[in-house]
Amino acid sequence: MFLYCMLFALYSSGAASTRNTEPLDNNSDWKLAMKKIEELQMIVKFQEARISSLENRCKEPVDKVTEQERSLKKQSVLITQLEARVDEFETLLKIENDALAKHALLANSKHHSSIFKNSISPVRIVAPEEPIAFYAYLATNAPAYSAVHYIIVFDKVVTNVGNGYHPHIGTFIAPRSGLYVFTWTIRQWGNRNHITELLVDNEVVHVIHLHPIDGVDCSVTGTVVVQVDQGNDVLVRTGSRYNGGEINSDIDGRSTFAGWNIM
Repeated sequence: MFLYCMLFALYSSGAASTRNTEPLDNNSDWKLAMKKIEELQMIVKFQEARISSLENRCKEPVDKVTEQERSLKKQSVLITQLEARVDEFETLLKIENDALAKHALLANSKHHSSIFKNSISPVRIVAPEEPIAFYAYLATNAPAYSAVHYIIVFDKVVTNVGNGYHPHIGTFIAPRSGLYVFTWTIRQWGNRNHITELLVDNEVVHVIHLHPIDGVDCSVTGTVVVQVDQGNDVLVRTGSRYNGGEINSDIDGRSTFAGWNIM
């Protein structure tokens, strides 16, 4: 507005001067005015450019704020979706944990039930094995004299539980394996003497010796505890030396052989 007023004033002044004096092209005041007008026009354009730049700069933050608001809305929606997924996973995890807990409880219950069943399972009652025992003696004197490894046949059987003793050969044959006790007694008098041996499966287990003198009547006993396998034979025989005379057995004293299973 100010620019137009100046132009109008300059034009009026120029016109008046023209009417009174000379043409405008040759008027220095007119030229100066036109130059000022051009400068003012440039200033106006520069101001308009600055105003436009400022308007654009004011508009950019608004656009950025709008864009950030949209981004925040998208992020809010995404967060809501993620929270929903987390809730879903937590629900599934709880269901799975409950199932595992029930499975573990059931397995533990079955285990305790199995232990309880095993603990109260009926006890197997094993019938006691039939005892094994024998006792026999010489019915008469045994004519051993000086015989080496003479098997003494105790022919008079008193006890033979399990039928392991065979009186016709003077040998006990074990019906089953186990721990046994064997004992034998040899009676002699006068100058008779004998070494006697107990054999298990043809192995000497024990030896006794009796040598009475001057008409003495006496006896000697040997006892062993030994493991015997089923089918092994057990017997009493004379030794390899110091054998002389009969082995006595009568109503005044018996020569005997006995044995029994203890386990």
